[in-house]
Amino acid sequence: MWDQLVEMLLYGLEKGLWDMLGDASFAVTNTVGREMLKTLEAKGLQVEGQDPGELASSVGKFFVDNMAIADEFDIEKENSTVALHVHNCILMDVEKDLIEQGVQPFLCPFLNITMNALRQNTGGATTITQFDVNPESRRCLLRFEILE
Repeated sequence: MWDQLVEMLLYGLEKGLWDMLGDASFAVTNTVGREMLKTLEAKGLQVEGQDPGELASSVGKFFVDNMAIADEFDIEKENSTVALHVHNCILMDVEKDLIEQGVQPFLCPFLNITMNALRQNTGGATTITQFDVNPESRRCLLRFEILE
């Protein structure tokens, strides 16, 4: 029952913000991610001083091992980009419903927390370059670029 409530709240929040703000909804991801990152750091997530690949791996590992939010994840690092492949996230049904309504999901914990952790470690010089949600394969691809 708790899972259904959380899914309903997340869907309603994302859909409502999207209806009001459209693509500008992505502007809230920085603030949301910053607050979620603070919460996870208080629970033991370490992000300071890690390179981008290690940092994305730390976030993924924390979610998979400590919170069981997804079954697994893979990291891909190439030059100034780092990608996080998330497999079977528990929020996939919410993401699917949002996509069916024409909403690009934007409150993904993996996306928002990794982005803020990268920004924290790079002094803000990081951007999201790809966020693909595939409900059929139940996989997401999150790609970030470290700007120089």
